[in-house]
Amino acid sequence: MRFIESQWTPSAKQRRTRPRSVLEVSGFAGILLALLFLMMFGLLYPAHPLQAPVDMSVTEHSTLEPAALREDALEVAISRDGTVYFRNHRGSASDLPVLLRQAVGDGAEKTVYVKADARAKYGDVKTVLDQIRQAGLQNITFLTEHPPAASTP
Repeated sequence: MRFIESQWTPSAKQRRTRPRSVLEVSGFAGILLALLFLMMFGLLYPAHPLQAPVDMSVTEHSTLEPAALREDALEVAISRDGTVYFRNHRGSASDLPVLLRQAVGDGAEKTVYVKADARAKYGDVKTVLDQIRQAGLQNITFLTEHPPAASTP
């Protein structure tokens, strides 16, 4: 009986090297680092401006106001605690006439869109309306939300 030698013989370099049991994770670490930066610094520059913390009233029959979505729209928000926001910047009700006159002077439409929280006090809303009228603006529109669509089985 004859033994057949294998054709393959390891070279000297192959005999000296040991099998490596290390996983290459540099690509994974790079992706994790990029995600870390996006999570940390991505929130500093939002894609859309911050919205005022207002839970608007829900109404069945309302009309859409596409002009309220414009960048130069005169939007006044009143939060539940009575805080007033003009174009998503916090301020006071007494500052509104000056800010509104300045915005109209810069070419904004003369319609004021009011987003009042459903639980805001009537006195806070009335104060804001008085300040808007003091600025010389009479066209005031209240913004509301549509009820969520009911799913049918």
